[in-house]
Amino acid sequence: MDYSQYKHAFDRDGFIVVRNFLTPDELSELNAQIQRFLSEVAPLLPETQVFYATSTTGTTAARQIHRMNCDSFFKEYQSHPKWVGLAQAMIGEAVTPRSPIYFNKPPDSDFPTPPHQDNCAFALTPPNGAEILLATHERFDEESGCLRYVPGSHKHGMRHHAYSGVRGFALEIADFGPEDESREVAVELNPGDAVCHHPLTIHRAFRNRSKTRSRTGFSMWFRGENTTIDSRRSGAYDENSRRAQRSGR
Repeated sequence: MDYSQYKHAFDRDGFIVVRNFLTPDELSELNAQIQRFLSEVAPLLPETQVFYATSTTGTTAARQIHRMNCDSFFKEYQSHPKWVGLAQAMIGEAVTPRSPIYFNKPPDSDFPTPPHQDNCAFALTPPNGAEILLATHERFDEESGCLRYVPGSHKHGMRHHAYSGVRGFALEIADFGPEDESREVAVELNPGDAVCHHPLTIHRAFRNRSKTRSRTGFSMWFRGENTTIDSRRSGAYDENSRRAQRSGR
């Protein structure tokens, strides 16, 4: 598919939505592999790679899994032509993938995603990259904690971030306030839809208030081949991440 039609909106707003990004068959295969990973691989991984959540009903589930390319299927999936093609079209050059990540907000769980810009972690120079997040099983909506974006925020550089204490999202924008909130756009997705955003686009998500639905997603990050990683900045983020893993929520 030619994804160039989305480039103008991506440059203008810092994010775009691709409806039916995966076909039903492609989505079914991916979901089956995710379930296999959850049941067979995740229980063997260290707590620094898998974060768990307990809902108000007492059910425990994985809420975030990093470095899924430890599994042969997901290592190969990083080169999937649809994902690479969309990333290249938005970034404008050849891309390098990061490891896939699984995100989950279990029903009625208290895990909001703090407002942040992804480049606080990835430290790309220039900030030429893209994240693609796919809704996998259930609809992403305001009840279940869909992503909320501040359009055009990628044009204004990095905001100051401070320690959040949240495992998996160690930093948050320190001065996020009413002006940001007034511009936010909630992005609702059906299973198979994807949202793609720039590493400087401000975004966050509320907790999942649904009593019955999980908000599960699968994500991959890509950086342009002409970017470099500022090791000092990425190292500082990693230290905050380890701090959150030890004592965060």
